[in-house]
Amino acid sequence: MRGSRRGTAAATAVVAGLMTVTAGCGLGDESGSAPAPSPEPTVPFTKETVTAEIEAVARNGGLPAGHTSMAGLPTGAWHTCVVPWWGDAPAADAEGAFETAVRKLRQQDWEIVSSHAEQDVTYRTLAKRNWKLYARHYTLTDSGPEQLVSLTAVEDGCELPEDIRGGYEDPA
Repeated sequence: MRGSRRGTAAATAVVAGLMTVTAGCGLGDESGSAPAPSPEPTVPFTKETVTAEIEAVARNGGLPAGHTSMAGLPTGAWHTCVVPWWGDAPAADAEGAFETAVRKLRQQDWEIVSSHAEQDVTYRTLAKRNWKLYARHYTLTDSGPEQLVSLTAVEDGCELPEDIRGGYEDPA
């Protein structure tokens, strides 16, 4: 019995020594859990990144080639924090292409923050990191064989001119 106590005491000392060495090497800690993994570096989410995502979503969502020009709009610093895209889709395919584009945006980690319809316009507002994306599908009855779809992103904190704010933001 005396020998088994000595063996137990020796085993306890060895285990305690291993725990001390392990803790000193960063392989263990007092909480008993593994160390947290290093955070992955966050890639900047720039106007160029947003532009590329919108163009890819529109193209892969079945929308026609769109327009991105801000020609004819008031000049100013706000041009650096807005990404416009709009295109005319064949009326028969416009709604499906619009919904597919929104679904593809969600697959790119854009989250829907608002979704509704008013009269002849379907609105989807999505958010990702420091941007809001205002997706719209216009089903005006007098628009002919095509319907307008727009996907416009605005960076948070962007100072839009008063006379165009309503054209970009969600009325809800």
